Amino acid sequence: MMMVQNQSLSWKQRFTGFWYSLPIQLLLLHLRKHQVLLLPWFLLFATITGNFMQTFGAFSLFLAPEYFDKTDFFSTAIVGFATGVFIMSWNITTFILHGKLFRFLATTAQPFLKYCINNSLLPLIYLIVYLYQAVHYNSEKELLQFTEIFLLASGFTIGLLLSVMVSFAYFFGADKTIYRFIGQQIDTANLHYVLAQKEYKLPEEKRSFRCDWFLSAGLRLRKPRDVRHYSESFLTSV
Repeated sequence: MMMVQNQSLSWKQRFTGFWYSLPIQLLLLHLRKHQVLLLPWFLLFATITGNFMQTFGAFSLFLAPEYFDKTDFFSTAIVGFATGVFIMSWNITTFILHGKLFRFLATTAQPFLKYCINNSLLPLIYLIVYLYQAVHYNSEKELLQFTEIFLLASGFTIGLLLSVMVSFAYFFGADKTIYRFIGQQIDTANLHYVLAQKEYKLPEEKRSFRCDWFLSAGLRLRKPRDVRHYSESFLTSV
């Protein structure tokens, strides 16, 4: 009986940890606030699945795009690059709107990269649906061979990755500049935290957004850092 109870508690803890992980909470946050930002995603999903402007062939513009009257590697690479630009624009916009809710990211290296990784659930779902629809459309409607479909999918993927890498190259440079500016403040705050927790009780942390776990840049689970020893102005500036 005790063993069953422990197993039940273990699964409950796992589910709680999963539910309050940053990727899941970010997805729920998008559904609760600023739902207008989900409208572009809704239109994209509806278009590639043939549920929006189907009579005008809108889905074929995404699934079998043409460049100089040809559907080839370069045409899908352009769509992939544009998709990457859209995803990064969405990440930037939501980071600006919701960044204050997860202030612990401000005390880590490359906070925007970590945000993008944890905010990738919706983009990943879209990319999976897109690639499935593209493969199905080109095999069933365009009657292309496997090698041709693979080439088109490779073009889309490379274009997407190129767009994302260009974006991160810029933000990595910005992150280094910011960290050079605030690195000393972080080290000083950490030192004060070690000394203060031995003598004083830190104030209760005001949390309007619960997050028990987040994914690091290495895709490893990490617990959010305690930020009560950082000043409000410092966290806001980051």
